[in-house]
Amino acid sequence: MDKIFLNKGLVTGTALTQDGVLAYMALRTIIDESIPLYNKTSSVDCVSLNRMAFALVGSQEKYEKVLLDSLQRGIYELKFANVLDILKDFSTKNSYEYLLDMANMRLDTEKDNFMFVYPEEVHKILTCNEIMKKKISMLRYFVALISTFNWSKSMRYCMENLQGKISTMSIEYISTQAGMMSQRTCIRYNEILSELKMIYVYKSNDKERVGDKLKQIKNCYSRYADKDACEEYASNYENWYGSQHIIVRTQKNKEQADNNRRLAQIYNRICDGYGDAYDEETIRKVQKYIVNKNKTLQEEIDSKHAQEYMTDSDRRWVEKLESQIKDESVFEQFDFLKDDDNWGEPIDFSVEEILDMPIMGEGSNEPDKYELCGTE
Repeated sequence: MDKIFLNKGLVTGTALTQDGVLAYMALRTIIDESIPLYNKTSSVDCVSLNRMAFALVGSQEKYEKVLLDSLQRGIYELKFANVLDILKDFSTKNSYEYLLDMANMRLDTEKDNFMFVYPEEVHKILTCNEIMKKKISMLRYFVALISTFNWSKSMRYCMENLQGKISTMSIEYISTQAGMMSQRTCIRYNEILSELKMIYVYKSNDKERVGDKLKQIKNCYSRYADKDACEEYASNYENWYGSQHIIVRTQKNKEQADNNRRLAQIYNRICDGYGDAYDEETIRKVQKYIVNKNKTLQEEIDSKHAQEYMTDSDRRWVEKLESQIKDESVFEQFDFLKDDDNWGEPIDFSVEEILDMPIMGEGSNEPDKYELCGTE
């Protein structure tokens, strides 16, 4: 599939209006289709508004006036921005044609800060069932959204082939990249682009701790074709940071943490046959700890199985939790525990702390490097 390479600094932010972005995209397409322009043997070409419209939406019996007017305004905007030079204006009352020098529109993808979209994406947006003015604005937004995809090297360690496919930027930031577009408009365009199956938006219902506050986890965006990767990446993030997954990394007081570890170690000793070395009160505390630990783990496992869709990351997470459930039958040897189901309040610990407890010689269960990546 061919790509339309764009100067990222021009098509994002406030450098150009949506008219300028539209005209720039049309001319970049024409440059790639013209052998002399593409090979840099010439930077001059005669271009009409109809030719530019054709580059964007293909052949039509008649191009909408709103589209042609936007392209015309865009040409002059590019001229004033020193992106191109209008050598001659051949326009008449009924047609518009220009001799353009587009030397400044050349891109060196080895040096310049660039991004790309696919011609099929441009065509799909500009021919969808919306009014043309709205479609031009939505194309501007789509370009801005794609520009926020994370190409940093750190993404290579999150998951295979993830680089350049995911964005976790806030709607506030994306709106500024779209020329200070209103956030309400951005949200509405997200809905339309999702219905068109051009983008996929993973909307988390969870929160993460930022400082001393819980804040909503930001949406995760991708092209629709990368939906599975987006879901897995977002699910990974929720598993390790989401408060509803009991993964907010709060610091328990040292006394409580040490007590939990002590109870875990005593459980190991009971499993090894040294239960008679402890008094009744200690045995009861250990049993309460293990029962509540298993209950917490099982609730998390059940919540994952209740999901409509489980990613590979979810399945690995469930397997890890299932491996931590401990055998409660070791307490059957203690007669004083029979018919005793008064457990009181559950011990206050998180799943993360459960996974870190030294049960049966297990070590810390930190996430694999590819499973946990921060956002830029």
